[in-house]
Amino acid sequence: MRINQANKVLIFDCDGTVLDTFLLIEKTVFKTFEIMRPEYHLTLDEAHRFFGPLLDDTFKMYAKDQADLQALINCYRKINDELMSSYIKAYDGMEALLKTLKKQGYLLTIVSNKVTESVMMGLKICHLDKYFDLIIGAEKMQAAKPNPDGIYQVLKHYHTNEAIMIGDSIIDIETGQNANIKTIGVTWCKTKRIDFEKHNASYIVDEPQEILRILGE
Repeated sequence: MRINQANKVLIFDCDGTVLDTFLLIEKTVFKTFEIMRPEYHLTLDEAHRFFGPLLDDTFKMYAKDQADLQALINCYRKINDELMSSYIKAYDGMEALLKTLKKQGYLLTIVSNKVTESVMMGLKICHLDKYFDLIIGAEKMQAAKPNPDGIYQVLKHYHTNEAIMIGDSIIDIETGQNANIKTIGVTWCKTKRIDFEKHNASYIVDEPQEILRILGE
């Protein structure tokens, strides 16, 4: 499948796909609970559930009410910003991939359940912000992924019906499927190949450079 030269739009997830934020999120979650819920014993498995979904969805099971939910989220975001420069990095081979894609004329975008400001901060720390043409963060979407609104915004922006969603989670695959576009599941974060296969990802890659092969098929 070769993308039409006029519609070379690629939609990346951010955390776990472009940027390695796994340790950052883990440490941010534990620090947030130390401050906001010192009496609660948070397990490692619970902390890892914060990777991918909207913060509202993961924190709501620990919140007493709406005001408490917002306080938890605000605390998390403050800590995340403070720790970001120490714990964030680009995945190996990611910058080389993005540089090649730009040279080949692809339009590189991000649709993330993270707010745009935080996405931009991480990209700038890793010197990858220059490669992306459009970023749709959580506050710009009517609903979080797997709702396809973010993808629809990208398609509308570029006046096209063609794009590929690239992500590390099943949520990303479902988002692409909900928008009726092709998907690429990446295995360098936490989701295994067998899980992508079960959810019918169009393609699955183990290294960033494999995306170039897929685009050339």
